[in-house]
Amino acid sequence: MPGASHLIVSALVRHEESLLLVEQQGPWDPQPSWMLPGGRVEPTEPLLAALVRELAEETGLALHGLPTIAFGVDLLTVDGWYSALTFDCRGDGVLAPNDPAGFVRSAAWVPSREAMDRLRLVEWYDCVPIERYLAGEASPGTVYRMDRT
Repeated sequence: MPGASHLIVSALVRHEESLLLVEQQGPWDPQPSWMLPGGRVEPTEPLLAALVRELAEETGLALHGLPTIAFGVDLLTVDGWYSALTFDCRGDGVLAPNDPAGFVRSAAWVPSREAMDRLRLVEWYDCVPIERYLAGEASPGTVYRMDRT
């Protein structure tokens, strides 16, 4: 049974008919991919502090107001558990990524349909939760469980 456990936060930020995405490429990624801004919660870091940090580092935006939990995903993999919370939130400022890890290449407002097409290209990302949330088919805070072992 996998033993590692990871807590992830991501930001679902909308502006008019667009979603905020970041283009990123880690050292283990063969090519860049587009994702919602977000990342791992550091040990002892509060969830909202992690969301504020990730949004600022990956996009340059400041969190505006209080976010709501859009959806959660509990994912079991051969490497362990990943619990990811996606927050529906607003961001203020100018897009200016400053990722200390250097993985984020750019941030952009992407028209919603195109954004979903880009997310579908990420092999490990399941678009069902975000599609259901954006379509109003799932209540805020709905949690999905997935097994990829």
